[in-house]
Amino acid sequence: MPEDNDHYVESRLQLAYLYDKEKNYDSAIGALEQALKKRPNNVEIMGFLVGVYQEKKDYPSAIALARKMVELDPKSDKYHFTLGALLDEDHQREAGMAEMRKAIQLNPNNSQALNYLGYTYAEQGRNLDEAERLVKRALDIEPEDGFYIDSLGWVYYQKGEYRKAIEQLERAVNLSGNDPTITEHLGDAYRKVGDFREASHEYLDALKRAKESDQIARLKDKIQDLKNALSGSAATATGSH
Repeated sequence: MPEDNDHYVESRLQLAYLYDKEKNYDSAIGALEQALKKRPNNVEIMGFLVGVYQEKKDYPSAIALARKMVELDPKSDKYHFTLGALLDEDHQREAGMAEMRKAIQLNPNNSQALNYLGYTYAEQGRNLDEAERLVKRALDIEPEDGFYIDSLGWVYYQKGEYRKAIEQLERAVNLSGNDPTITEHLGDAYRKVGDFREASHEYLDALKRAKESDQIARLKDKIQDLKNALSGSAATATGSH
């Protein structure tokens, strides 16, 4: 289609959508770059392109473009959140957390940023009271979000409040459609209270849904550890009779 055609940009976007759906990321990027040449500061096209870069795991390109979006609209909490999430995925955690704080400063009701920051603190095992406060603020806004409830459960887990963690994580599993990470968290909590059979059940359930190689390997190790622990318990019980 000629570049001076009124529908040229729309056709590039449609083409990019089809390529992206087929996971043909390079062709999708090419089509979006063509569209962006015609509309250089169009943040919607930029956002689409950032998403494709992210799917391709080309974080330097995604981050550079997300920074440009922030420059175009520095008061957009959504753009700061996007940049923060990308930085975190690219193992630039502190820089990512700074962007999350900026998003919350701009919009105290950005539940995604509140949850992201709270969960990150919980993962790191630090600022746990602040993490609980942030996640509860997110839940005030989205009380039935399974991922936010998982974050609260994980905060309790890191605080050593395992029964409270189980209560929240059970709810999170039910609400999130059995996300493997949430199910693994529930298994970890059951393991901490000594319920190895229930922990093993949750780990096996998570393993069925896990897609990332590192999580699959981690779950297999946890399942084997529990098998060893259960075998040891059985042997001890038999020997005591």
